[in-house]
Amino acid sequence: GKVGVDITPEQAKEAARITGISLLSTIKAEIGDLNKVKRIVKVLGMVNAVPTFDQQPKVINGFSDLMVEVFGENGKHARSAVGVASLPSNIPVEIEMIVELKE
Repeated sequence: GKVGVDITPEQAKEAARITGISLLSTIKAEIGDLNKVKRIVKVLGMVNAVPTFDQQPKVINGFSDLMVEVFGENGKHARSAVGVASLPSNIPVEIEMIVELKE
């Protein structure tokens, strides 16, 4: 749903955390072991929100905080958090990430 109409910022932050769990699951399926992740490099977080919503960084913190929980200092990353008018299937959050793997 859209933040500010269908869901609260707190619910969107939880959606960002769940998105992070899903992305970690996808990474693990691809590389076999999350211990192969050297660091999280860059994240783009998009928040489906009303035009007046200005707390995109707080929403994407749900994702970023999870990465630090999982990877410690190596989970800290460069990040952009932006608001968008809509996302596919009216999801509240979409996140893409760049991950560096160990040799």
